[in-house]
Amino acid sequence: MKNQKEKIKFLQKILDNLLKNHNFDKSFDLAATELKLSKTSREKILKEFFENKINSLIEQLNNLINQQMQKELTKEFYNLRVNEKVKFLVIKRLNIINKFFDKNTLLKLVLNQRSPFELSKMLFNISDEIWHLSGDKATDFNYYTKRLILMNIYVATFIYNLRDESDNQFKTNEFVETQIKLVLKFGKLKSKIMRIFNQR
Repeated sequence: MKNQKEKIKFLQKILDNLLKNHNFDKSFDLAATELKLSKTSREKILKEFFENKINSLIEQLNNLINQQMQKELTKEFYNLRVNEKVKFLVIKRLNIINKFFDKNTLLKLVLNQRSPFELSKMLFNISDEIWHLSGDKATDFNYYTKRLILMNIYVATFIYNLRDESDNQFKTNEFVETQIKLVLKFGKLKSKIMRIFNQR
């Protein structure tokens, strides 16, 4: 795969084929045939990118989405407040998924393939990437708290977005903003309670 466009196209075709036959090897071969890849290229791609078959496919999809997110960050993004950056990145990630892949297919693939532990690990990594791009430098207990909270926001927003048919995902934007505001309110309340206890 010479460039990002070819990689996206190849991943799209594998996903489409997986929907029909539920077999990675067959889906890979069909995608390779459609794109007229030589036997040597197929073997090289399999070895380099898909050693663990469907698990590798999920990793490739996540890596590609992360790369696209980084590419689409503008100068204005870096002037936003942290909570605005987080909201922007959650929506941006969903926009990228909607642009290149069918989110229902992606959800089925992940739920069928990942154990609860593997799913949690994947979601933690997604959350970590969003916080990293937001400029978070936490290394204490907050590092884990932030990521666990964002995992829940991301999952809730993804599920909400599955049914959102509003223009430019307006309702999803409102939904994620509400979720973040609730967390911020809880954070302020927690700080007040901690201050009260520390005074005694």
